Amino acid sequence: MKIGEFSRKFNVTIDTVRHYIEMGLLIPTKEGAHYFFDSTCIADMELIVKLKRLQFTLQEIHKVLSLKRVTHFVDIQEIDYYLKVLIEKKQDLLKEKEKINRSLQLLDEKIESVHKINVRTAETGVPLLFLSMFYCPHCQEALHATDAFIKDQYVLKGSLRCTCGYEAAIKDGIIVTPNLSTLPQNEHYIYDQQMIEEVTPSFISLLEKGNQWIYKKMLRNDYSNKVILETNVETYVFPPKLLYSLSPSALYVFCGNKVEMLRKLKRKIEHFNPKLNVLYIVNSQLDLPFKHQSIDVVIDVLSFNDFSLFNDYLPLEKLSPYFKRETAIFGYSIFYEKNAQSNKRLWELYPNGHIQNIQSSFLGSNLTSGSFKLKESELLGYTENPGEYIDYHYKNEKLYCMAYAGARFQHV
Repeated sequence: MKIGEFSRKFNVTIDTVRHYIEMGLLIPTKEGAHYFFDSTCIADMELIVKLKRLQFTLQEIHKVLSLKRVTHFVDIQEIDYYLKVLIEKKQDLLKEKEKINRSLQLLDEKIESVHKINVRTAETGVPLLFLSMFYCPHCQEALHATDAFIKDQYVLKGSLRCTCGYEAAIKDGIIVTPNLSTLPQNEHYIYDQQMIEEVTPSFISLLEKGNQWIYKKMLRNDYSNKVILETNVETYVFPPKLLYSLSPSALYVFCGNKVEMLRKLKRKIEHFNPKLNVLYIVNSQLDLPFKHQSIDVVIDVLSFNDFSLFNDYLPLEKLSPYFKRETAIFGYSIFYEKNAQSNKRLWELYPNGHIQNIQSSFLGSNLTSGSFKLKESELLGYTENPGEYIDYHYKNEKLYCMAYAGARFQHV
């Protein structure tokens, strides 16, 4: 019997049979490059299958096979020895069963305790101290809050209107602007369960390195009463657990394309620190209802890579009017090597995106477009398997991550 027929007989792969041969579990005859399996091999394989069902390891099976090959289990002492091996295995499995039962009990207790958790967060909305910053993105006239429902220091619902006709709605404490893209966007977002399953731990670890890099750099400065902006929070968002410990008196602004994402982010931030001054804006075109020259810090956690999948202009150029002379930027960006096949696939999937996106040149071009210069950078590493969510990734190619800090040119 040849190896193909033998593997089919026992419903295993040819690679498995070859592995058993290498270990010495199976000893077929060999003629040239071909293996031939006789009745002895069949009997050995039948024993291997039975012992595997009894949870024997391959090393333990090898010992039993060795005993069988030497003694043939003919003498009563030899049978007694085999019986002893089986009894010891049973005792090992009983001990393992006790451990498993204990783990199951602990899991039941944990499941019960999680069921009893009642996540309560303080309801927040648009902080009143932001009202003086709201300006029309078209004519830069001050926006007026109308039909506002105010609770404590927050606006929970209402409208922001301009005499030119611009209007943004406030719903459940979130600003929904009319500046939403008609281009297709990603269906999922980082807090969506399906997306979490489509991103690999290696990719998340790489991004966490970037988060820690940003956090350490930002700890050097005092951002009290400064306005900190992060856009395109769907693909990733700076972790709330780090955010709330940076500066409790800073003013944080998050922009995203999906109300669902911002609602979940709002709940998480409210959970960690409901006293933070945070503004949530649904906006995809970066036409923000803000006064020009009002942003002090920009955080980019793949924000601009995500934006540039669907837009052919550079995001910092679009945001430039909102920056001050001393505005700083901290972030990380991903890219492939110049001739990577993933770049070609990206263009096939996202033909409306920016031509330099996910390339090493994108970071410099984006910074320059917003009148920034690179102050610091560090290559954090790469992953060859970011997960299915990064749908343009070509198998086994290296997706690099670069952390960076930038400052505006002095002449601006």
